[in-house]
Amino acid sequence: MRRGLLVPRVAVLGARAPRDPAQAWERYWAGVRTTGSAGEVLWDVDADDEFLHYRGFLVAYMDLSLPIVDLGCGNGRFTRWLATVFPLAVGVDVAAAAVNRARQESAGQTGVEFRTVDVTGADAVAALVADYGPVNVFVRGVLHVLGRQEQHGLAAGAHTLVGRKGRLMMAETAFRGSGLAYLESLGAGPRGIPMPLARAIGGLPRPGAFGRPERAVAFPESKWTVVIEQDTQIRAVPMRSGTVPERIPGYLAVLAARG
Repeated sequence: MRRGLLVPRVAVLGARAPRDPAQAWERYWAGVRTTGSAGEVLWDVDADDEFLHYRGFLVAYMDLSLPIVDLGCGNGRFTRWLATVFPLAVGVDVAAAAVNRARQESAGQTGVEFRTVDVTGADAVAALVADYGPVNVFVRGVLHVLGRQEQHGLAAGAHTLVGRKGRLMMAETAFRGSGLAYLESLGAGPRGIPMPLARAIGGLPRPGAFGRPERAVAFPESKWTVVIEQDTQIRAVPMRSGTVPERIPGYLAVLAARG
């Protein structure tokens, strides 16, 4: 019964989302007023414990002398953290509004750059390679909102970017329950839907799960070597309490390109 009451609210919100993903992301970021753990962006937790967990994998498995490209950087939260480990962190996003926001929030920080780039396009990837050479690649919370064709496009772009020297690290949402169960796990119910979650439902592509099975399809072992993979947790802003970030079941992997 609880889920039955939730369905019409989700349907109304979902009907508002633009059908074109690029337009959806541009509109979403253009409308953001506040970021951080008390802000409007579902995944933008400003506590650094999630990144500190990733840092161990970055240091252990990547060439720290190379730049790193943060694919789907949003407001640059993780790009700025990555710049504390690598000589240069380049945040790229398909939404110009996200890149503008990232530049504003990163004002005064050294070792970061931002570009509006669709890394599923060969020309855009070639331009990055021409400017930065082989790089490491970081992807957090992007693949699970892409369609199958877009996932393959991102994988192809990442393969070109890392070349023989760089490596790719991904951290993705891998919740395996139903869509409604996922929303309930983040605080949605008959009494309402938390604002950051409602903004995502009403403005962005529908999320899915991205774990080992999806990685094996988008990043097949004929083209990639799996250096390490394991379960992890993705943080979301607090929605069921005032201060404790939500924890979403996730998947973490470090890959090296073959060939």
